[in-house]
Amino acid sequence: MKKIITLIIILITTNLTGCFGETNTPNKDETPTISYDKDGNFIGSITIETPGSSIIDGAAVPFIYYENEIFYLYMCNGTEGHHYSTSSDGLNFTSPLKTGIGGCGLNFIKLNNGSYRLYTTTKVTLEDGTESINSTSALFSNLTNIGPTNRIKDNGTNAEAKGEPCNNFMGTPNVIRLNENDDSVRLYFSCSDPSHMASFTSLDGFNFDESDGILLQQAIDIEVHNIGDKYRVFYTLFNPEDHPEITPFHPQEIMTAVSDDGLNWSVEGMIANVSTVSEELGMEINVLADPTAVQLYDGTWRIYFGSASEKTDEHGGIYSLRWNP
Repeated sequence: MKKIITLIIILITTNLTGCFGETNTPNKDETPTISYDKDGNFIGSITIETPGSSIIDGAAVPFIYYENEIFYLYMCNGTEGHHYSTSSDGLNFTSPLKTGIGGCGLNFIKLNNGSYRLYTTTKVTLEDGTESINSTSALFSNLTNIGPTNRIKDNGTNAEAKGEPCNNFMGTPNVIRLNENDDSVRLYFSCSDPSHMASFTSLDGFNFDESDGILLQQAIDIEVHNIGDKYRVFYTLFNPEDHPEITPFHPQEIMTAVSDDGLNWSVEGMIANVSTVSEELGMEINVLADPTAVQLYDGTWRIYFGSASEKTDEHGGIYSLRWNP
């Protein structure tokens, strides 16, 4: 899983997950909204653009990507596997279609040559018989068909979950480019024991050094964005001790933090929790998982999130909220 006002798109200098580049600024949104503001531990205000309904029913683990005036929403479509859907406005999406890739947790960036580098995770067995997880990467060129025959596997040194700080577990990867002039990247993961955000850095995009260490305690479902002179991360909290009534635990809050270097983070606060989202949606939401975001023309963020586990298609779906910092 994965914690509004006069707007000008902030030009993102790297082709980042869910962020708009100079030529990828969406048109002005004319959808009427319901404004919401909250004091105390909340930061900014949220608006619900689709009250009473989901964006996609029965899906989870969303990842939003925007290019050439098209929103691409990738997801785990219940028990049907990994799918994608497209939209011209970011709110009304086509019926999901299969991407051809196995598994649900993925992330990618666009490279300078026009291709894309995909990051996923895979289970491995260590020499002592212990199961662990490594990252994998591959090149592809078709945003709607990422099947095995349409991607070229990298032959590099993967990020590895064995040992500290990931202790044999990595959640869904999140990747950002570090420099628009080369292929250097940083991969972020949710790690475990206890849960936290950690990262790995690569100068070429597929050969990774040792981990950069623990960056943010209790942070899971991570998505980092380059916002010009700094970085912003959206994430959920793994804090079952604060919610003893929830068994098994599911994330209840969407959080945000900022950083000057992508390594040292300062928590800004809570964007929303299940109570505020349920109130504004006009329907009960019990989970806020896997936030994924795009920054819109006016500087606000549209944040998509899942309301159920990727293991079920019996309830839940992908919803969105609009956040004005």
